[in-house]
Amino acid sequence: MDFDKWLQRFVTKVEKIIFRLALGLVVLLFLIQTLLMEDDARLFLSKTHQFEGIPVMENIQDVIGKKIVEEETSPVTAEEKAEEKALVLRLLPPEGVSIELFLLINNKIYAQFGEADIYVTVEPGDILELVGEVPGNTPATVKIVKVYGELRAPKEGLEVNSFGEKELLAWIIP
Repeated sequence: MDFDKWLQRFVTKVEKIIFRLALGLVVLLFLIQTLLMEDDARLFLSKTHQFEGIPVMENIQDVIGKKIVEEETSPVTAEEKAEEKALVLRLLPPEGVSIELFLLINNKIYAQFGEADIYVTVEPGDILELVGEVPGNTPATVKIVKVYGELRAPKEGLEVNSFGEKELLAWIIP
């Protein structure tokens, strides 16, 4: 028996086995990654998913949805607006760009800007900031459309441009 021929056959067989095993593992990887896209399968395949909390974006949507429903179901009368300190904010987005911009009050997310104006009641000393994502070279503009109550700052008509990085919108001064 020639050792070189035996070694060549052995290496060829092992090479085929390793190639098939690697190919099978790659196919298995794609299948598992595809399964992980489904929430039900992820519960069984991933231990870390069981310990994760509620995603931040879902919390934001819940808060926004509740806030919009409250505004629609309980409109504020003119007398209530005169007594309370409040602002109406409007987003003026750059054309053709999809942005995601949030209003923070005292470093907590209050609402997400969309097509509708945001009505927000404020207290003296509150800090209003903008944060989010504005792609492109043109900033998004947030304008204070209306001020209810007696406030020295901010003034009606104030416009703040933002590229999505944390930006001070207003500091409430009675």
